[in-house]
Parts: sequence; structure tokens; C-alpha cells
Amino acid sequence: MNAANYSSHIRTPFRMVAATALALLPLVAMNDALACAACGDSLSKEWGTQGISSTPGFTADLSYNYIKQDQQRYGSGKASSAKISELWLAGQEIEDYTTTRTTTASLNYTSDTWGVSAQLPFVQRMHGTFGDNGASASSSPDYSSYATSSDSGIGDIRVIGKYTGFSADKTSGIIAGIKLPTGSTNANFNDGVTPLDRSLQIGTGSTDVILGGFVTGAIAEYGWFAQGTVQHAVATKTIAGADYRPGDTYSLNTGIRHAKFGARFTSMLQLNYIHRAPDDVGGTPLDGGTLVYLAPGASLRVGGGTSVYGFVQLPVYQNVNGLQLSPRYTLTLVVSHSFE
Repeated sequence: MNAANYSSHIRTPFRMVAATALALLPLVAMNDALACAACGDSLSKEWGTQGISSTPGFTADLSYNYIKQDQQRYGSGKASSAKISELWLAGQEIEDYTTTRTTTASLNYTSDTWGVSAQLPFVQRMHGTFGDNGASASSSPDYSSYATSSDSGIGDIRVIGKYTGFSADKTSGIIAGIKLPTGSTNANFNDGVTPLDRSLQIGTGSTDVILGGFVTGAIAEYGWFAQGTVQHAVATKTIAGADYRPGDTYSLNTGIRHAKFGARFTSMLQLNYIHRAPDDVGGTPLDGGTLVYLAPGASLRVGGGTSVYGFVQLPVYQNVNGLQLSPRYTLTLVVSHSFE
């Protein structure tokens, strides 16, 4: 196959990316990014499905995402023991860890110029915290006030649409969608009495709109994409007398894939940027920050329209507001099937 024909061959799968995947790519991340700026996964999980099919129709995905936040960060650096003790003595809560596992089922439909997708996440979250200093005489966090939580359930459902009719080759388009407040917001700590922090609940209790755009292309055996989205809460819920409004989230993603290894195996690399404005809890700003991840990955076609792919997301820059927990890495595994 000569270079011109190969480039054309690569472009056709990119139309499938635009039609089934790029409309979704920052959105599973938002479901995970509840507790802080650092716990979100801004990965484009559907990037690996390109090449399965360029034919309009249905695609079903099942993705698994693992995030463990156990690294204390303050601003753009790792929090020192002295800083943690200082904040503890000032009465601030010192969190220990948060582990989130999210399994998301997605059903996507694609036509020639438009597509729609529905995502149903199931979230499992465990959390441990030393609480705040209170009446403790200790100069650093200890287990005298330690509390844990463990919660699971359906998260916030998303319905996302895309349109590629503005460009003749359908390699660019717009994204528009809505996040619904279907996730639980009334979980307690394991003592069964103390309400869990709003930012740690499985659902945000808010209805959000998502808007964005994307472009794709190819150079020889390399394919690339770039996209940006913003997510904004348009309606919130008051619980226990306090209104919780998630901060606006801005995501930018770009990636490249190398298809020279054949039709079955494809290596991929993404650069993910996410900026989240502070959440508003009863008028008090909390959390928020800016994060950049580098995510190497690979996909494997197993036949019959089915593909398996995965990524390891590695933080290369983190700048959080105040003291927050951050992950050292995140893991993502996706199984996708195209019904041709």
C-alpha cells in the first residue's frame, strides 16, 4: 500500500472516532473527579476503538477505571510533614486516602454526520480521613479521630451527542451533552451517622451541560486527534441546608496512534490537561486545580468487531488548591464491540 492510500485508509477510521468516541472522551473523567481536582481521569478512553469499523451503527463499550489517591500535595509540590502538621494544628481536615473504581457501560449510535451515546457508571469509593484537629492534643494527625467510608452505586448518567456535518471530510465537529443527577448524595461515614463530604458522594446532585469540539487527522501511518470541552453545572441540589455546586471543568486532550504494526495491534499516546475551578459548598470554595497527564497505551483487535485496549495515566504536572490527595497513576481498561 503506498503512502497516499495508507493515509486515506487511516482517515476512514478517524471518522469513526469522531462519530463514536470523541463525543465522550472527557466525560467518564468527570464522574471520577468528585473529591478533588487531582482525582479525575481526563483520558480519552474511546481513542482505541478507531479501526474497528467505519460503518454507521451501534457500538457498546465496557470500561474499568482505577484511581487511588494516597499522595498528599500542596500547590505544585508534595506536601511536607511540617506543612501537614501546620494545617492539622490550624484545624484543617487531613485526608488519608481515597480509592475509586468506576465501571461504565456505554451504548453509542453513529450515523454519517451525527452520533449519540449514553453512559451508565457504577462507582465504588473507599475513603479514610484523620478528620480535623478538634480537641486532640496531638501535634500531627493520629488515629484518635480516624474515620472511614465505603460506598457504591449507580453514578451520574450522561447522554452525549456529536455532529460532524460542518466539515466536508467529517474530521472535525462539535460535542454537546448533559449529565444527570442520578448518583447518590446521602451516604454516611461507616459510623452510620456522620454525613460523608459532598465532594466524596457518588453523585454531585447537579445537572451539568457539556460543550466542546474536536479535530482529527493523519500523517502517513500516524493518526492524531485534539479536542476540548467545558462542563458547567446549570442546576444544583440543596442537601442538609448546604448547596453544592461543582466547579467548572475544562479539558484539553490530544493523542497520536501508530498503526504500522498491523491491523490487530496499535500503540497510542495521549496528553491530557484538566483544569477544575473550586467547588462551592454553601458559599465556601473547596478543592480545584490544574493537572497534566501523559498516558501511554495500546489496543488489540480480537476479532468479530471486538477490541480491547488500556492506558496508564501518569501525572507530569499537578497544581492543586490547598492540601489535596492525588494519584500516582491511574489505570484504564476498555472492551469495545462494534455491531456491523
